[in-house]
Amino acid sequence: MGDKQRKILITGIGRSGGGDVHLAKIEGVGKIEGDVRCYELSINGKGDVQGHVRAVTASINGMSSIRGGLHADKLNIEGKVSFGGPVTGEQMRMNGMVTVKGSCETEIFEANGRMDIDSLNASQIKLTLQGSSHINEIGGESIHVGKQPGKGFAKWLQSVPGPFANKLSAEVIEGDNVYLEYTTADIVRGGIVRIGPGCTIGSVEYKQSLDVHSSSKIIKHVQR
Repeated sequence: MGDKQRKILITGIGRSGGGDVHLAKIEGVGKIEGDVRCYELSINGKGDVQGHVRAVTASINGMSSIRGGLHADKLNIEGKVSFGGPVTGEQMRMNGMVTVKGSCETEIFEANGRMDIDSLNASQIKLTLQGSSHINEIGGESIHVGKQPGKGFAKWLQSVPGPFANKLSAEVIEGDNVYLEYTTADIVRGGIVRIGPGCTIGSVEYKQSLDVHSSSKIIKHVQR
């Protein structure tokens, strides 16, 4: 993917047009004005892409804004990143604060930090909560939501203002095998459902089994 002869390289402070390239790389503070189609996207520092991104691999470290959506087979995020459109791919690993205005669809989704996503769909989902997160709808085969043990908060994240209760709020969570901690949800549907500590659930619909921690509250539950 991308023209192997062309590269976007921004070092220090600079800007560039978008286009079809092999490598799009920002080291420092950079702005890419337009859509980018590339084999590799690499941002270290502060990046602003004023369009959509399509890449095979994408690595974002620092604070970045992608004004459109992003597709990458493999996506790795360390820091604070916002997406103005849907995010799709095969494997996504995120550590920090991630905002997606749209859907997020992948095979494997692992995130540690704070998330604000319209909808999340993946075969395997593992969320480690650090702070307050909100995802309207979550769907997958295996869903695991837990809290960061101890004080594992990144120091830079502690300086960001905002609610720091390790909590996830959602409207609907649906999966084959579901385990939740510190989650507030309207509806949870699943085959095997385990509700761990700190949860408040409006309704649970399960097929095989339901297990509820003594500290959690479920308004109603039904086996289907």
